[in-house]
Amino acid sequence: SSAYGGDDCDETDATIYTGAPDAWYDGIDSNCDGRSDYDADLDGHDSDAYGGDDCDDSDPDINPDEAEVWYDGVDSNCDGWSDYDADQDGFDSSAYRGEDCDDTDATVYPGAPEVLADGIDQDCNGVDSGVDTDGDGLDDDVEVDDVGTDPNVADTDGDGLSDGEEVLDYGTDPLDTDTDDDGLTDGDEVGTVGTDPLLPDTDGDGLTDGDEVNVHHTDPLDADTDDDGLTDGDEINVYGTDPRLDDTDIDGLSDGDEVDIYGTDPTDADTDDGGTDDGVEVLVDGTDPLNPDDDITDTTDTDGDGLTDREETVHGTDRLDPDTDDDGLSDGEEVNETTTDPLDSDTDDDGLSDGDEVNTYGTDPLDPDTDSDGLDDGDEVNVYGTDPLDSDTDDDGLLDGTEVNKYGTDPLLADTDADGLSDGREVTETLTDPLDDDTDDDGLLDGREVDETSTDPLNDDSDGDGLIDGDEVDIYGTDPNNEDTDSDGLLDGDELNIYGTDPTDADTDDGSVDDGTEIINGTDPLDPSDDVPVVTDTGDTGVSIKPEGGVLGGCGGCTTVPARSGLLVGLLVGLLALVRRRD
Repeated sequence: SSAYGGDDCDETDATIYTGAPDAWYDGIDSNCDGRSDYDADLDGHDSDAYGGDDCDDSDPDINPDEAEVWYDGVDSNCDGWSDYDADQDGFDSSAYRGEDCDDTDATVYPGAPEVLADGIDQDCNGVDSGVDTDGDGLDDDVEVDDVGTDPNVADTDGDGLSDGEEVLDYGTDPLDTDTDDDGLTDGDEVGTVGTDPLLPDTDGDGLTDGDEVNVHHTDPLDADTDDDGLTDGDEINVYGTDPRLDDTDIDGLSDGDEVDIYGTDPTDADTDDGGTDDGVEVLVDGTDPLNPDDDITDTTDTDGDGLTDREETVHGTDRLDPDTDDDGLSDGEEVNETTTDPLDSDTDDDGLSDGDEVNTYGTDPLDPDTDSDGLDDGDEVNVYGTDPLDSDTDDDGLLDGTEVNKYGTDPLLADTDADGLSDGREVTETLTDPLDDDTDDDGLLDGREVDETSTDPLNDDSDGDGLIDGDEVDIYGTDPNNEDTDSDGLLDGDELNIYGTDPTDADTDDGSVDDGTEIINGTDPLDPSDDVPVVTDTGDTGVSIKPEGGVLGGCGGCTTVPARSGLLVGLLVGLLALVRRRD
């Protein structure tokens, strides 16, 4: 018994004695070693399953006194923190499938307060707050967290309005080129047409702004383009009249008067088919345009222009002059065929006479911009020399009007700056300047960068090595997309500007050690005589030699030379001594 100098801690129980098998966690010290029966791994901490603080009582290296080894998946100090949250900010490291972009800084985690423009992405959204990288008027943080736009692209949806303008000025969606789905981009509505990009039908006439501009060529800002008393929508959808002509059937009565006053058909000059136009009946004869029996027949046409003298009275033309407005079309042609105004030589006010439009250019004398390219027919013919029947005369992907009015490019040249990229491609794809053949001024044409060298035409140093792309390609022969062309551990720019080494030759002095290793070793990469291979004593049967370039002290690629007697061993030992003396 231990009470009498023995080692039996319980003389009343024959199963308890020194060396007896000990059953853990039963509360009995069966082997009389004096240790807690709840500390199976004998690390001095009871199991947390029995009121202790050891979170793993099967491993003596896991207990509250142990130092934590991060990212091994083991809670070594039993503090309950995730083993992938070294800075203990509540978020696991992004390197281990977590969301914390910097697990060494407890102030950096998703949703953390941002410090403006400090170069640190505190909230882990990929950008710094207080910075407007693309200059669109929106903070990068706002673009990523709130708006969803690209903080590196000023006009994310490419509609001609910057993201900032859309959000702050117009209330449009910077992720949708056509916020109101009317068929016009937000940029065109604001900058060109003047319509509301939030209203599909700005003038409320029953036609979308896009249809008015692109299909019907009516004014999307005027509900009644031709001022005939009928809205453009009603003319198109109800009556079938032309919303650009106040008198669709050219009978001398406006479409609105025919519908609202006389009950005549605005698309039929002689509603009652009695042989006399509705206008003549109403305005000259005083007969009923809905009763064929009272029509007066008089076909006198003094000037032989295709209109009777009585019809000329209605239209206000000169019965003695076959071409009252001298536009090259007879009054009869204008009234009965082209439906142009026989009193206006340029019905659509585009700078071309009605006769020239019909007989010479083939353009529409009722539409000032026949090809809908943003330039009036007259300007295309007389000013720019573009084709008024082709919206993109030079086939560069940009409308003639867009080239003239927005970008200042030449609508007759597909590649205004002759850089190898069409103007349209520069504007919509590469985002380069179609008026500057070398947008980033790196010595390479934009087209060459895009199609030949695959460099960034917006960045003069695509690989960030300190050399501009043009110099790399045309002078030094280095790779403008590889910061270390010869893979010697030195940037191409540093080789040329600091060390004077050859960025296309990993071992400039051909001394058997690459330039980067020489810089690390402190030797001269231009002097082959001081090149020293990395030598490491194996401590047993041989010497490990790394005769080629690499990081000093590395072992990858080492060649093991077995120890042997004779001259070879002497040479190797001497070389090892030399290296040690130099160190």
